[in-house]
Amino acid sequence: MEKMEKDNHVHATREKGGLLTMPFIFANEICEKLAVVGFNANMVSYLTSQIHMPLTQAANTDTNFGGTASLTPLLGAFIADAYAGRFWTITIASIIHTVGMISLTVTAVLPQLRPPPCDHSQVCQEADGGQLAILYISLASY
Repeated sequence: MEKMEKDNHVHATREKGGLLTMPFIFANEICEKLAVVGFNANMVSYLTSQIHMPLTQAANTDTNFGGTASLTPLLGAFIADAYAGRFWTITIASIIHTVGMISLTVTAVLPQLRPPPCDHSQVCQEADGGQLAILYISLASY
């Protein structure tokens, strides 16, 4: 009985989170929102001018991935509550988000990951399956 009271006392005095984890979560949210707004503002233009998608397909791609991204906090909340805890869920999700942003940036920088450029007097070659797969994986993780 005495051991049980001792364990309850130790467990009750341990603080979780608070002001130690709050700056990490706050800074993470600010950076994530700024990055997503910056990418989304230019995404349809990038998809139509660099990936040579038709406008309707580019708009659908942007809204589909944006809508899916809006639902991922529900999955994150379930994982945080049931398995990993808030800190590790946010940390792992931040790493996945960062990898997605970097890979999306790489698809814009490396010419092998997008179709060849064309002038507007010819029919532009659309991205092939591999280029679209890398783009979609990047969009899914960002």
